[in-house]
Amino acid sequence: MYKTLFILIFLSSCNKVYEVEKKNSVHFLKDIYSEVQGLKNIEWDVGRKREVTISKGLRFSSTIPSISESGKMILSKKYGIDSWLIKISRKRRGQISSLGHFYIRHENMTRTTKDFTVNLYYHAASVSKRFRLFHCPAFNHRYELNNFTLDDRGNSQKKNLFVRPVNRLSAKANRLRFAPIVVSGGRSLVGKYMVDFALFNSETKRVYSNWFHGNGIINITQEISKVIASCNGVKEENNPLPESKMPSIKDLEIK
Repeated sequence: MYKTLFILIFLSSCNKVYEVEKKNSVHFLKDIYSEVQGLKNIEWDVGRKREVTISKGLRFSSTIPSISESGKMILSKKYGIDSWLIKISRKRRGQISSLGHFYIRHENMTRTTKDFTVNLYYHAASVSKRFRLFHCPAFNHRYELNNFTLDDRGNSQKKNLFVRPVNRLSAKANRLRFAPIVVSGGRSLVGKYMVDFALFNSETKRVYSNWFHGNGIINITQEISKVIASCNGVKEENNPLPESKMPSIKDLEIK
């Protein structure tokens, strides 16, 4: 019964278009909500003959609250707000750190814009597509993720988001263009991961609301170190193997 009710609430939240309301001269978005979903291990076949499977990392998506056209106009004209600011954070050993900030401009969102995708990679896979082609992963990465869950986030109930200038963002924010976001979790991904949102003026870098918490917390509790015998002594970040080269136009030609 509870599970069915939760699904109905979630679906109605996904499809909702939020209006900018006003009370006591303060603008706000009522009962704002977002959801992390679709958690999946990204497998990586490695070794000189691709004989061992480890992990590049995890993939997940997060819904984005949709604001009405009239609401976007109010936010833009009165405050210069043109975007959602997105923060991806990790909690490890009691310490919370930011892994990256991204923003999506409201003008790029339509009624069909419902979510964005994140590839949370080990550092060995996050560097570049070139590194993800290695038979022997860089930096001696040998981990496979084998224990991770998507849990409820206790402080993520629907709540009003009030519009007010808070501070300037001191960190770098990359523009989100709906290719999957690549985030480096470092050499170990053990920890808890969260997604938060705030209203943002991308021109002045000013944040115009408190952070609101997307529901869903990714909890990675264990990773297994695997042996790749054929990669002993190989450091492709220094000397890539011939078989790990990027395909050329000639390689793709029909013989």
